[in-house]
Amino acid sequence: MGENGTSLDALLALAVRGVPVDPEAEGRAVAAYRAVREGGAHGVRTRRRDDWRPREQRRPGREFKEG
Repeated sequence: MGENGTSLDALLALAVRGVPVDPEAEGRAVAAYRAVREGGAHGVRTRRRDDWRPREQRRPGREFKEG
């Protein structure tokens, strides 16, 4: 039991259960995202440390020269 008397099962069920979304708020969020994307923000490259794709799928990096 948790500190407030709820079981772990109840807490996990609450965490997994879908929360109702305000359709107006969702619409505003989508509109803001689209405005930024259409404004050119999608052209910004992802920082290498933020790119979680497998190494084979990433853009090729700089090649090291021997010598």
